[in-house]
Amino acid sequence: MGAQIPDDIEIGYSSLRLLRLAGLGVVMTLLSAGIAFNWFGSSRIDGFYVLIGYLGVVFFGLATLKAIWTLMTATGPVVFISRDGICDLRIVNELMPWDQIEGISSYEYRRQKFVVLKISGALENQIFATRAAKARLLANRMLGVDGIAITASGLTVDADALLKACQSRYSDARPGQKPTAA
Repeated sequence: MGAQIPDDIEIGYSSLRLLRLAGLGVVMTLLSAGIAFNWFGSSRIDGFYVLIGYLGVVFFGLATLKAIWTLMTATGPVVFISRDGICDLRIVNELMPWDQIEGISSYEYRRQKFVVLKISGALENQIFATRAAKARLLANRMLGVDGIAITASGLTVDADALLKACQSRYSDARPGQKPTAA
């Protein structure tokens, strides 16, 4: 399989996928605003639902702005997969070498698939040195993900293609080991 794909794979953002995410964000923000500001004319909206509406406006509004900002500023690839390792600029600006990755697996949470890289303790200490990065890794672990979760959301490839590319490069770099984590 490794001979069928190029040596270096560069994956960027998909304009169409980002537009879809931004459109969905606008719809969800408007629905949340409708609940928060009682645009539907219902006199039976409880204070709890109004609070949920306000939280939805903030959450979906920020997510929509992030998708639009990414759409406007994305100029090049963000995920690099090579024979030496993988680098996802959305997570860390460093190459994670294949010999420091203990396994690769797939994880699905609420119909969204992720590629999970189980990294060594030394690489984890190197990459996740800041408190914010440690908090992100802790959040992954609370969801049952043991490692770095790479999403294909907004990218030009889907999660299955990303997983296959990672497994292929991992197998090329470490021929005696399985690419799937236990």
